[in-house]
Parts: sequence; C-alpha cells; structure tokens
Amino acid sequence: MIPAGGRRSKIRPPRKSLISSSSSAENSTTDPTIDFDKNWSILQNAISQIQNKNVSNLSYEQLYRKAYVLVLRKFGGRLYDNVGDSIKQHLLNQRFKLLTSLSHEQFMQTLIREWDEHLQSMKFISDVLMYLNRVYVKEQKKLLIYDLGVQLFKDYIIMYNNNEIGSKTTNIILEEITKSRNGIVITSNMYITKIIQMMEMLVENNLSSDVQYGENYYQIIFEPIFLKSSETFFQSLSKSYVSLNSGSKYLQATSQFIKDEENRIKFYLPSSTHPKLSNLMDNILIKDKIDKMILLSNEGLQYWLQPVLSNLLKDGNLEPNHYNELKILYRLIGRIDNEYQLLRIRLKEAIISQGLLLPELVRNSMDSGSEKKGLNQTLFATKWIEAVLKYREEMIQIWTQSFDSNPIIEQTLMFAMRDFINNYNKRTSGNNNAINASEVLSIYMDYRIKQLNKGTSSKEMASSGDSAENLINNSIQFLRFIKDKDAFEAHFANHFAKRFLNSKTSTYGSLKGIDIEEMVLSKLCEEMGTSSLDKVIKMNKDIKTSRDTTKEWTMNQTKSNKSMELDLKICNVSIWPKSLTKDYKNTETNEEQQTFKWPRQLRETILEFEEFWFSGKKNDNKSLYWSPKFGSIDMKITYPSKTYDINLSVYAAIIMLLFAPGSSLEGEVKSAFEEKKQYSYKEIAELTGIPTQELKRHLQSIAVAPKSRLLVKIPMSKEVNEDDIFKLNEKFKSPSVKVKVLTVSLSSSASASSNKKSNAETDEVNSHISEGRNIEINAAIVRIMKSRRTVKHNELIEGLIKQLSNRFQPSIVLMKQRIEDLIDKEYLERDADDRNLYHYIT
Repeated sequence: MIPAGGRRSKIRPPRKSLISSSSSAENSTTDPTIDFDKNWSILQNAISQIQNKNVSNLSYEQLYRKAYVLVLRKFGGRLYDNVGDSIKQHLLNQRFKLLTSLSHEQFMQTLIREWDEHLQSMKFISDVLMYLNRVYVKEQKKLLIYDLGVQLFKDYIIMYNNNEIGSKTTNIILEEITKSRNGIVITSNMYITKIIQMMEMLVENNLSSDVQYGENYYQIIFEPIFLKSSETFFQSLSKSYVSLNSGSKYLQATSQFIKDEENRIKFYLPSSTHPKLSNLMDNILIKDKIDKMILLSNEGLQYWLQPVLSNLLKDGNLEPNHYNELKILYRLIGRIDNEYQLLRIRLKEAIISQGLLLPELVRNSMDSGSEKKGLNQTLFATKWIEAVLKYREEMIQIWTQSFDSNPIIEQTLMFAMRDFINNYNKRTSGNNNAINASEVLSIYMDYRIKQLNKGTSSKEMASSGDSAENLINNSIQFLRFIKDKDAFEAHFANHFAKRFLNSKTSTYGSLKGIDIEEMVLSKLCEEMGTSSLDKVIKMNKDIKTSRDTTKEWTMNQTKSNKSMELDLKICNVSIWPKSLTKDYKNTETNEEQQTFKWPRQLRETILEFEEFWFSGKKNDNKSLYWSPKFGSIDMKITYPSKTYDINLSVYAAIIMLLFAPGSSLEGEVKSAFEEKKQYSYKEIAELTGIPTQELKRHLQSIAVAPKSRLLVKIPMSKEVNEDDIFKLNEKFKSPSVKVKVLTVSLSSSASASSNKKSNAETDEVNSHISEGRNIEINAAIVRIMKSRRTVKHNELIEGLIKQLSNRFQPSIVLMKQRIEDLIDKEYLERDADDRNLYHYIT
C-alpha cells in the first residue's frame, strides 16, 4: 500500500540496504546487464494503477527498490523520460472526457475532478520516485516529478492542440462571470474559483533552462483575455448607464455595480488582478463619464444642491436634501483621485452659481410695496446675510454627511462662498444690483445692535432667536468671508458713530447691564486685531468719557437744583468720521449765511455747561463746539386731549419751542393754545436759522407725517413751501403717552439734494478706505525693501499680495502706483540696467 503523503513529504528508505536485502536483489544490482525494461515495466504498471486509483495491491517498498536500483545504475535519465511519457499518454487519453462534456457546469466539474485526481496521482508517483528526485533530478536541475506532472497537465490537457481546452475553459468562465455581472444568479462560483487556482499553479517552466519557475497560465493567458473582456463589458455598461440621462440613476447604478464587482473579484480572482480590474473599471465607469453626469441638467450636481438654495427662505414644506447622491459622488470620485480635484472644481462652480442667485431670491421675498429705500436696504442686508449664513450651515451639513468631513472639501466650500460674497459688486454693471459685502455686513450689524438696544421683543426678533451672542457669532462668521476687511472697518466705524450720535442718551449701548457695543467691539478686536479697529476704539473711549462727564454734570446740576437735564455726547473731531463732523465749526452759519440761533430755553444751560467744562483748567487746551444736527430732546407738551412725553430731534424741538407760551404782562403764564401762535415758513427760518433742507424735513416730520402731526400746516400738502403757515395742532392725539417723532426723509423735491448728501457720505468713506490702502501698501513696500534691499518687480508684487491679503485684495494697478510714488519720494530706485529690479535707498 502506497502512503498518501504531501507533495514534499519525507519518506525514509528501508533501514537495511536494499542491495543486500535478498540474494535476488544482490544479483540484480551487481549485474551490469540489469534489465531496465523489466524493472520499468513494473514501475509503469504501478504508475498506471495509481492513475486509475487502484493502489491497494501495490507495494511501496518493492516499487521504491526498483526505482532506487535504476537510478543507482545510471538509468535515471531513461526512467525520468519514461515517467514523463507515461504521464503524457495518460493525460492525452483523459482529454476526450473533457471534450465530450455537455454543459458548462459539467465541463468545469470534469476539469476540476481530473485536476484533483492528477495532483493526487502525482503525489503517489513522487513518493515512489523519491530517490530519482533526490539524486538525478537534483543533479540534472530538472523539474521534480510532481512539478513535471503539473507541467505536463498544462501542456497536454490545457494547452494541447492550440490551447483547445484552455480556450474553452476561459470562455466558459468569462460567460459565467458575465452572467453574474448582468444580475443572473449562477451556481458555478466554487468551480470558477478552483479553476482559477488551477491556472495559477500551471507555471510556465522552461525544461532546458536552469530557471524552473516563471509566470503562470493565469497571468499569461487568462488575465489578459479577462481584462479585455471586462473592458468591453464596462464600456457597454457605462453607455447604458449614461443613456439613462439621469445623474442620480447613474450614480446609484454605478456604485452598486462597483460594489458587486469588487465582491466578485475578491471571491474569484487573485490579489494581483484586483488593482488592474479596479483601475480599468474606475477609468471607464467613473473617470470617463462622471464629469458629464455632474454637469447634467437633469439630476446633476446643480439638482443635488438645489434644495439648499430652495429651502433658505422657506419656513415649511422643505425639499429633502440629496445627501445620499452626494455621498456616492464623493466616494466614486475618491476612487480615481485622492485630492478630489474634479469634485472641488464642480462644487465651487455650483456654489458660486447658486450664490449669485441668492440676492434676487432675497429681493423677491421682500415686501416690494415699501417705498423707503433705507428700510429696504436694511431689510435686504438682514435677509441676505442670514440667508448666506443659513446656506453655510446647510453646506456644512452636506460636508459632514456626504463628504466625510474632508478638510480639503471644506476649504473648497468656504472659498466658493467667499468668492460669490465678494464678487457681487464686480459682476454687475448697474449699481442697483451691486452688493458691497463689507457695507452690507456693517448695515446688518447696525440694525441688529439697534434692535438689541431697544430691547425689542418683536415677532421678527423672536423668530430669529436673536441675542448679543447670536449677533456676534453671525457677524464673525460672515466677516471671515470678506476679503476687504479694511472696507468693513471703515463702514463699521461710520455706523458706530451714527448709532451713538443719533441715540437718545450717552448711555446708549447698555442692555440689562451688558454693554452691547463693548461686547461686539471686543469680539471684533479678537478677530481682526486692535490696530485694525484703532479708530473705533478711540471713538468708544469718547463715549465712555461722555458718560462720565454726563454723570459728573448731573451731580453738579442736582446740587444747583436745576430742572433741565443735559445728556452729553462729546466727540474728538479728529477721530470721528469727517462726514459727520466736517462742518462742526460752521454750525453757527448755514449755507445761506444765516446765523443759527439756539432758543432762549436752552441758552442758559449751554452757557452753564461751558463754564463747567472749562472749570479747573482740565479742558483749557480743548475747543468746544455744539452740533444741533445730532441728538434729541425730550419735551413734555400738554395738548387739549392730554399731556404727552415727546421725543424729537434737536431741530424739531427748537421749532416746537417757538410755540412755547411766554410770560404775559401781568406775569401770568398762558397756555400755548390760548396764545394761538402761528408762524410762516420764512419766520421760522429767520427765528431759528436752521439750514433750509433740514428745516423742511423736520417741518414735514412734525406737521405732515400723520402719526406725529404736532403742528398744523396751512395749506396741508406733502411739500413744504415758503408761504406755508404753521400753528399748534389742537386735535393732536396719540394712543400712547410717550411719542417718538421720527425724522422723515427729504421730499421728492429735495431728493436730488438728499442723494447728493448720501453720495458725499459714501464718497467720504470710500476716500478713507482708499487713503488707508495707500498707506498700508506703502508701508508694506518699505518693509519688504528694507529687509531684502534688492527685489525684482514680480517678487515685490507677490510679497505685497501675501502681506496684504488678510486686509484687502490689492490691485496690480494700485501696487504699481504706490511703487512709483515711493520712487518719486526716493525710498527706492530702479536698477540702471534692469527696470524690473528695485533697490532700497538707505
């Protein structure tokens, strides 16, 4: 009985020498004319019995002795060749069983069975011929008997007759895999796996060479055919997916196929084929087609991102976000590019495209019936910024759920938003649609801070959940998108000044013990640096000084038993915006060279404060000017209906004081309505000296506006004319005891002047921005030149952009102008031979 051992099993020969174990053996080994044919006949019969699975009657010891003797007597070569021929003949006979197999599954079963039986036979044969392997094969550097059997199986079963069986096997496997790829359930999975494992063992051996092992049948024959067939299949499949004309369906179908295919290749194929097939599949299904699918108008990237834009201004009936499609898109592109360049490019384009539509959506959602331009501007700023911030939140949600929180994608999302936020004013030729993000943010913050300082509880504020912290967080988030931060600083400083100067008291900014202005300014300084907001910080210092001075003055007035209260706003004109303080010295004279006159009721208090201001020599080096165009006055006026506490602007209060009752000759004070005073427009202008435009708009506020008609205008009309007569309105009534008179905009007749004033203020802010940029660019040029001494033009430009990009985006033209300016001022000079080379002048 021949033991069934492994291919490399070590079977020890008999302990006693086979040559001397018997007399017959001794005669045969010492006989130089040993009968090779007789011994071979016994071995050949044994090999045939092994191949026919009939090994029960075979004696391993006898067979081993026969082979041992033949090798010992130098018949190893003939024995080796005869064994090969015997195996070869057996394999040729077995081929017919394979060729007569009917179905694919039957063929694969037969082939696997023949292969397994052949390997088992070769193990037994190798054990019998172990001495041949150890001596002859090793010396002659030939294939081991087992390896010879594998080689012969390849040559006379698989590749015989021009690879007849091999081709049939390959075609059957490809057909079975194609069925599986098409969604048909197959039962031949294990057969395919075993046949491919067989192909890997069929090594390309060169019998005439010292090199015994090379590439196998799978690598040389099967894999190229399989990859070519797969390429054809993938091409056809990708066309069918594209023909769906739906990006969503394409993503889902492609993703599912890739998942199934990866499971197939892991089950069937060796690891060496995995990357080759995956690359082929990714290139055809993804790389060649994905961009076309992204750009599809029907369920492409724009469609997947559309709910983000559509839901921004909705309170209900929200469209579902396409997180799943975007996640599939991300993973598919990740298979072909770890940097996601295509996805980043298309995402940026889509986000910018959506962002440019956002202002129009906001305008459409606003009340188109409102005629107040300022109100519309504030409403737009609020809605637009809140929409942008909500858009950011939605994109962050997509980034988290669909893009695996990839920091590269996050950077792309934020840069895209930054681009559309900062490029509105560049994309439109008309001023109506242009948006200055820096100014809009300042308007938004101005409106929200005013609302917080009012302690409002309106439905709008409640619905937005606004608070000081929320305002600061929103503002900082939006500020980080703004490129021209210097422009924001200028606009914020202007609005900051207006809030204080137009506020009712110098304690403006405090709510429930919290100084909102201080809190906002502190957070802005943390974000931008104190040097950037130096002007606002100094203005805030003036506000604190005003509060302290008011408190000190109030204490002084209490001791003096004075009834009139004075709340002070003291500003250093060199710090505050010039548009607000430029005519502070000309308050006493208006444009018609008419002297402004403080009413007698206020003159005494003004003089007292001036005496207080200069007392103790603490303000001897300062000049004091009064500006009636800012601030407000609280007046208590008794009408026939009731007594009202009315808050008016200083100019409006001065007009009303003209109608205050005076002392009669008998020393009795009559009622203002008893005196029945009335003044013409010309008389009011002469008595007050208020500038024409300001006088008209304030008369409109107290005599024309329906809710604050403190005076009666004769004749009643919207316009204020020089012949109009004004008197107290005896029928004035208000549902509230406290009345605030809002100053109306100038009438249509004065709109041109109003626009001119508004444009002048805008020009002043822009001029301040431009002046500041010139200074910053000059300073940056000098810093670079001083450190490097000699710099080329392009290097200087690159250095300037790098240094200034956190503040603003300097234009090439402006940088060249500043370079020329510094050359003229002899801070640097051009090289005599190279005009693109600059030298620093020490």
